[in-house]
Amino acid sequence: MTLEPLPLALVLLAALMHAGWNLIAKTGDDRLVAMAIMKVPNMIVALGIIAWAGLPAPESWPYLLASWVVNCTYFYFLIKAYRGDLSLAYPVARGLAPLIVLAISAVVAREIPTPLGIAGVALISVAIFALAWRRDASKDHHATLMWASGVGLTIAIYTVIDGLGVRRGGNAMGYVATLSFLTGVVVCAVAYAKRGRAVTVAVRRHWKHGLAGGTLMLLGYTIVVHAMTLAPMAQISALRESSVIFAAILGVIFLKEPFGARRVVASAVVASGILLLALGR
Repeated sequence: MTLEPLPLALVLLAALMHAGWNLIAKTGDDRLVAMAIMKVPNMIVALGIIAWAGLPAPESWPYLLASWVVNCTYFYFLIKAYRGDLSLAYPVARGLAPLIVLAISAVVAREIPTPLGIAGVALISVAIFALAWRRDASKDHHATLMWASGVGLTIAIYTVIDGLGVRRGGNAMGYVATLSFLTGVVVCAVAYAKRGRAVTVAVRRHWKHGLAGGTLMLLGYTIVVHAMTLAPMAQISALRESSVIFAAILGVIFLKEPFGARRVVASAVVASGILLLALGR
């Protein structure tokens, strides 16, 4: 199946949004509080979308509830992974997901990939893993790798669940908004139970960052879920991982991180993988 220009453009936009909210999450000292800061306005925006778009269709609810459980696990793994180096955790998590989605969607949704599609997914994933490779791996490095692999696994699982759920019931905006609200309840409750007033103080001080990050989180994933109704899930999942390149660029601009030769080569390989996805039939 050809990846048409519309889903291609939508997912690239979503990838940029995803890199943006992860950058905001990484800038905070406390990852749990940073997630809560984004989730509070995220939940408010989600309620507004639900009021406008309505709740998901009954056919979608079994998938939505299953995804809710997986998403809560995802945020737990993500907070653990972000205790380590972002340049390791983010690429590994995002690179592992498309490979798992490719396998799951082939079995569950009967989306058999074409040779070009497989090549595109493989190129993107290999390039992303190359960004994370280190020779002088420490104990902390391996711990981050373990948590990031858990993040990648949960991403793959909820991606397939959500793709199937929206295909069953439609209303991608209502589906993602409801999922985001339910997940936010858990994240904020855990954050308040563990950090207490620190969450309230952080929300008051950094609500602008929270609003920006929470909105990017919600709209970005809504775009991805909608795109999965237009194109195969494995292709959308792999293309979404171009967010690693956006994250590297944002890191250079805002965090003053280096953009060495390896990242340049990896970026070119990711671009090649995207091209194969767009041309694959």
